[in-house]
Amino acid sequence: MSRLVGSELPPDLMARLSGRDLQPVASKVIQIVTIDEGGWPHAALLSYFEVVAADRRRVRLASYANSTTSANMRRSGKVTFVIIDHQLAYYVKAHAVEIAPAMQTMEWNAAFDCRVEQVLSDETSEEYEAGAYIAGGVTYYNPQREAEMERARALLAELLTS
Repeated sequence: MSRLVGSELPPDLMARLSGRDLQPVASKVIQIVTIDEGGWPHAALLSYFEVVAADRRRVRLASYANSTTSANMRRSGKVTFVIIDHQLAYYVKAHAVEIAPAMQTMEWNAAFDCRVEQVLSDETSEEYEAGAYIAGGVTYYNPQREAEMERARALLAELLTS
């Protein structure tokens, strides 16, 4: 069951999205949901190499500039981050504004500043699901992980200075 945490990233989520320690999250995925032209939820997957918390009220992200996801954020200004991992589930609802149509680090990406509006935490009910918990989130494999991490550090630094 979801419960409202507030309008700022809690400390554990801020640390996870800080971009400082990429190794523990290098194979993990952040799902984002935007609203398509027909009003339907549109899901997309990003890595921790493309998302960074500027502060507790702002999350920055890089998304393919010509993607449906970017078009949806430009049009509606809405995005929800779905962050799921071992014993952790957060939904961060935010207002997205494009800050760069093409990034210097990776010109095929657009940069967005997302102002946090609402943070929810999803937890099991001890009354109905005693002992149940999230066992893990979505992961991915990249055979060029080390090279990608170097590029990611540059991209995250650019997002933070945009």
